[in-house]
Amino acid sequence: MVEASDGRRIICHSRGKKSQGVVGDQVLWQASQDEGTIEKIETRRNLFYRQDDIRTKSFAANLDQVLILLAAEPLFSSHQLSRALIAAEAQAITPLIVLNKSDLTEPFAHAWQKLAPYRAMGYQVLPVSLRTADDSARKTLQERLAHKTSLVLGPSGAGKSTLINTFVPGLDILTGELSLALRAGKHTTTSTTWYWIDESRTSALIDSPGFQEFGLRHIDPMRLARYMPDLAAHADHCRFYNCSHLHEPGCAVIAAAQTADAENPINADRYRIYTELFAELSQSRY
Repeated sequence: MVEASDGRRIICHSRGKKSQGVVGDQVLWQASQDEGTIEKIETRRNLFYRQDDIRTKSFAANLDQVLILLAAEPLFSSHQLSRALIAAEAQAITPLIVLNKSDLTEPFAHAWQKLAPYRAMGYQVLPVSLRTADDSARKTLQERLAHKTSLVLGPSGAGKSTLINTFVPGLDILTGELSLALRAGKHTTTSTTWYWIDESRTSALIDSPGFQEFGLRHIDPMRLARYMPDLAAHADHCRFYNCSHLHEPGCAVIAAAQTADAENPINADRYRIYTELFAELSQSRY
């Protein structure tokens, strides 16, 4: 589905057997009867994707930020969150963490504390309650979305559908029109969709399917620490330039992980995630 400069959305076919386009791509296209043909995909600023041993899943291109929506209940996985943040860092895309269900007092307090290491790293973490009249939090979130293209990513149950419905005006009409257009074009509906959230069409949300696993096979294990800000703050101070931060003498990362009163200490859970990811990524390359 291509959106023309006048706002029309048109079914377009890629040249060749395999489509290389993803949501967010800028393309050159040519009309052909009631549909069209994609002639060229313009150079991307970035591409947010995950990769495992079987396949690569591209979410979207040309993003300003990735909105990672979590919930106080069910409690999120730090491993999943770290993977999504690493994928964003690798593409130099700004992450925004949103913690939903602030109305659940005790679960929210526990989840907020669990996010303390991420706030300490400088990540923006916004508390919201999407199902209640929390106007102040919604206004703050709306300001963070203004004039940006944001991919919404998060596990099932975090409230992605509620968030999209909150910020996309006339969503039922939009999805109905999209489904009709896709059926008319004899296509199946894709699971990642672009929505404008303002009349001036300067702010967009990209809805994506919920994720349970987030493969990072495309990440070089020796560069992994560079994409984890708490580790990266110490990585340049290791004795060896090619330090894996696992066992080498004079490793500043290990020292920061083992000493609680060190300057900018590394959270034990975060260092454990690093070691497990390093082992996983090293194994996948052989």
